[in-house]
Amino acid sequence: MSIFFTLIGFIFGSFINSLVWRINLKINFKTKNKPELSIISGRSMCPKCKHKLSPLDLIPVLSWLCLSGKCRYCKKPISIQYPAVELLTGFLFLFSYAYWPLNYNNWGYILLAIWLVIIVVSISLALYDLKYRILPNNLVYILIFFSAAFIIIYFLNYNTTLAYLFSRIFGVIFSFGIFYLIFQISHGRWIGGGDVKLCIALGLLLGGPLEVIVMIFFASLIGSVVSFFMILTNKLKSNHTIAFGPLLISSTFVCFFFAPQIINWYTTLIK
Repeated sequence: MSIFFTLIGFIFGSFINSLVWRINLKINFKTKNKPELSIISGRSMCPKCKHKLSPLDLIPVLSWLCLSGKCRYCKKPISIQYPAVELLTGFLFLFSYAYWPLNYNNWGYILLAIWLVIIVVSISLALYDLKYRILPNNLVYILIFFSAAFIIIYFLNYNTTLAYLFSRIFGVIFSFGIFYLIFQISHGRWIGGGDVKLCIALGLLLGGPLEVIVMIFFASLIGSVVSFFMILTNKLKSNHTIAFGPLLISSTFVCFFFAPQIINWYTTLIK
């Protein structure tokens, strides 16, 4: 099962790379009526020469390694982003299976499947934000939908009280309120509107304000460390910004599994 989830993760990682590329073309280059660029029915192609790829070119990670990171047809380099995203998705699928907090009964598998969809959409958003500095509304709305579905199914089938549901609603209000306030105060200079909408989904997944605070702390900490080293290596000017969406998403993944332990550890530490 571990091998199965890892391989499925590799496949969905390949899908994420294709999805992000096609969404960008549709948004920025008005290619909505080109069937070859359809997310559902379009054939995979080299992003440089647009040559349609054969099945041997599409094996996650291995194809990139065997081709030495170059297109078989035009010989131009293929970004390391492609195997990196495939490996990351495979790891997160495996990690989710290994550390899944629910029993593996019918509803447990259904919620795991929904969580894996959330991973795919979240990585797509993070990658898009890293590359193009925007969070597409369609992907954000899909993430909100599946996050809400996860919470509702869990609430209806795991003997939870109304307090659980209210904590999720409060988490949404709290996270959305904080980021909306920052957005208004900065007039969109510190964070974007996409980050504000993204926090609706993240608030649903995390629950109460303590979990949201931990998520914001880790996102800010990771962002500070990354920015510091990028400035040291001259890859980032001190007056430039970095994409905050990937930081929020990665921090949410950590808090989804480990927020109670982190909160308990910190509470013990300050006593």
